[in-house]
Amino acid sequence: MTVDPIILTAIMGFLGVGVIGIIQILKEFLHATGIGAWAIAVVVSLGATVITLLQAGLLKPLPVIIYSVLVFLEATGIYRVVTKEVGQ
Repeated sequence: MTVDPIILTAIMGFLGVGVIGIIQILKEFLHATGIGAWAIAVVVSLGATVITLLQAGLLKPLPVIIYSVLVFLEATGIYRVVTKEVGQ
């Protein structure tokens, strides 16, 4: 299975606010730090992935796992999957 950057970008832009924005709002609202903040990131990443893949008709276990991990890594800043080209 290959990762489609269009699907990954659609998940990251979930609900127009973006997964990162939703995670930050929830962390601030719930005053979450440490493991609580990570748990929020995991739940939001998984939820956004499942809903987006369901709408795209790609809801199968392997894509959910792969995209959820990629979204989590991107949303927490651990790894940058989606990059922007500068000057183009």
